Amino acid sequence: MTTKTLVRLGAVLLAALILWGALALGRRPESDRGGRLALPKIDTTTVDTVALTKGSDTAVLARTPRGTWTVNGHPASPMLVHSLLTALTDTSAWSELVAEQPSSYARLGVNADSARRVRVQARGRTMLDLTVGNHTSDYSGVFVRRTDGRPVYALHGGLGDAVSHDAADWRDKRIATVAPESVTTVEVQRGKARYTLQRNGTTWTLGSAGAADSAAVASLLDAYHDLVATSIATPAQADSAHFTHPTRHARLMGKGGAPLASLAFDSTANAVWVRADTGGTVYRIDHWMLDRLTPAESTLRAKPKR
Repeated sequence: MTTKTLVRLGAVLLAALILWGALALGRRPESDRGGRLALPKIDTTTVDTVALTKGSDTAVLARTPRGTWTVNGHPASPMLVHSLLTALTDTSAWSELVAEQPSSYARLGVNADSARRVRVQARGRTMLDLTVGNHTSDYSGVFVRRTDGRPVYALHGGLGDAVSHDAADWRDKRIATVAPESVTTVEVQRGKARYTLQRNGTTWTLGSAGAADSAAVASLLDAYHDLVATSIATPAQADSAHFTHPTRHARLMGKGGAPLASLAFDSTANAVWVRADTGGTVYRIDHWMLDRLTPAESTLRAKPKR
């Protein structure tokens, strides 16, 4: 074989390699080029379902026709849903390639056994399907890979934290939202003791005791302004709470006796449980909140003037 022929064969081989490389690059998603994984642009106004699965824990977030969100059929936390939708449009997020072989999956937490799969859908179309693993060493990001892909990236931004919650965490823990100025009557029962607070213009009266302490009443009403539970009872915990004869009860009413909040409380050695007196979700609150929500009558009496 002559030198001229070898040169020609080398040129043909080089051209073939260049062509193969160009075709391989062309098959890669635009966002995966250059060792980066850019999140696709998502119109969150069209997103209607987000499924987050880790092991046996699955949280399916679904947008209702009214625009609110549920998780596994229960009302979802508006704050957490807002954080998730914001993270999906985070233009400041950036990523870097950290591994390309499945042998690295366990170390980075992106294998099927330990990772959280995140699927975002809009009108029946999958907009994003990621497998999310461990946090990076500096906790500024998480390791992720496309569920149908092999490369693993360190994704820096808000998405990692936004999808890190278990199904129970996604539920709305808001027990009551009552505007203090809308309350005209408060009825509290503590065991066998009962009392009633009544608004009289700009002042409050406390049953037969007369004037009530305005600061103490304001603190009581503020406790119901945005009452949020620490957690939601599991089915076993809800069964253990005894609301047939609640240890305490509170009812807030507005003009004309319109009910604003009516709650029953059950206090045990390990927890304080609360729910609407008509039934429904059982919430857990801190022990110290019980006396703030149902204070003793003596703490509400107006202090004698000196």
